Amino acid sequence: MNSSNRVLVGFGIGIAVLVIITIILVFTLGQKSAPLFSENTPEGTVQRYLQAIQDREYTKAYSYITPVPTPTDYPKGYPPPQSFEYWMQSAQNSANTNWRATLGQTVISGDTATVGIKVEVFRSQGLFNNPIHSNAVTFSLKKVNNLWLITSPTELYWIY
Repeated sequence: MNSSNRVLVGFGIGIAVLVIITIILVFTLGQKSAPLFSENTPEGTVQRYLQAIQDREYTKAYSYITPVPTPTDYPKGYPPPQSFEYWMQSAQNSANTNWRATLGQTVISGDTATVGIKVEVFRSQGLFNNPIHSNAVTFSLKKVNNLWLITSPTELYWIY
């Protein structure tokens, strides 16, 4: 084997080691379980929603979303909101995705609130691509009977 081939092999091995170390660090650092916020706070609702999705407790996760209005409650000319079945299919499709979320700023204004989160999704995209993709997502919530329920986003696009 000539010296240029050895350099390329060494470079490839070095890159592979760096990718493996990155993956290990992503999944081991910050894996401490965060203290649970009170369930009747916007942060607690979003935190429990995210945890239920990760634990694949889909019915529980869906319970943190505002109820789907009936077609008569929904403005004419607009598509109806997603059904549980549609949401469930989206959640099950995300089951093989590795991700973690970090809660950010919460803003409460009367009976509405927003909670920002940062989602880091791991995607194996080859040797020379960054395996971590970050999304900033803002959840909107509404207070209903002393509980906070998520009004948007109701789709799980931010996990993919």
